[in-house]
Amino acid sequence: MTFASSAFIASQDVRRAAYDGTGRQAITRNQGSEPITIDAEQLSRLRRYEAPESEIYEEFLERRVGRGGAFALLAGPLGAPRDEGWIVCPSIGPEHGNLRRLEAIVARTLAKAGYPVLRLRPDVDPVDGLRVEIDLAARLHEVEDAVRTMTDDVGARSVGVLGSFFGATAAALACEQLALREMVLIEPVARGKAYLKEIMRRHAVAELVGTVDEHGPDGAAAQQQETAAPREQLAAEGHAALQGMGLSRAEAERIAAVDLVGDLRSFDGRSLLVGISPSGALSPSLARLRDHLASLGGQVATTVVEDPLFAPFGEYYFRNAGPVRVDTRLGLDERVASTIAAWAIGRTADAPVAAT
Repeated sequence: MTFASSAFIASQDVRRAAYDGTGRQAITRNQGSEPITIDAEQLSRLRRYEAPESEIYEEFLERRVGRGGAFALLAGPLGAPRDEGWIVCPSIGPEHGNLRRLEAIVARTLAKAGYPVLRLRPDVDPVDGLRVEIDLAARLHEVEDAVRTMTDDVGARSVGVLGSFFGATAAALACEQLALREMVLIEPVARGKAYLKEIMRRHAVAELVGTVDEHGPDGAAAQQQETAAPREQLAAEGHAALQGMGLSRAEAERIAAVDLVGDLRSFDGRSLLVGISPSGALSPSLARLRDHLASLGGQVATTVVEDPLFAPFGEYYFRNAGPVRVDTRLGLDERVASTIAAWAIGRTADAPVAAT
């Protein structure tokens, strides 16, 4: 196939991998030279690694999912897998990078318990210099393709979905849309309006910290004023930038219309709602969602993981301690993963999980 590159990339004599939708790639030079030969067997071996001490493996599947060709990363046991597989649905906004480690730990913990788990890694390489777009419909399409991959290629007889923050919201919507029977929601955002308000707040904080320079020229303040008002950008231009990602007015309206209590109408399967709180108390929004799922006839378990939360869930979680940075969330991620694995194999009762 012919690889269409941006004007900038086309001016550079660099190698790029062209994707044809089948998982196969040919490495080409941009300035019109012929494709070069690559060792497919060697690449295939590099797609997978095994961890005998944990009795799990991880591998990138050749098949990519969704209309954007997201990568599919499969984790599973080295021994015989369980019949049920899990899809990890990433969040759709700038926070998704800060949640990847949690997703990895959850996937590996479930794999160690015998479950095949498929993580999605959207291909976020911008095309022609454009920002990556916040797109809920694209994420739902990726989950749909991933479910098909889990049943057709991996061999799972049933599939559950899990996610955190707005990834949990998308997972719940996918569960309803695809009539799946199990879901795990970690600190889900029940209302789309609340999610938009939160990511705009985080954008404003990031702009304030990263752009304003009291010792700099007046232009710094002007730039901050120009870029820190996504609501005004949406109203005036129909598009806004949020920490390197683009958000259209139409997509913002679609997200704002999300309300899990209203949108989940038929799910009567098994669900786990995981809250994270410094006090160990269940939030009102999570309690409301729990009661709604129970009213639909589902089996709902709720667990609150107690943690001091140095930074709000989904935000950057390292803090400076002299010359080093301290990871403030590793213990939390591990406790969340252990809680989910225990529930998945049927050992969990409703109870808070205290901080360590």
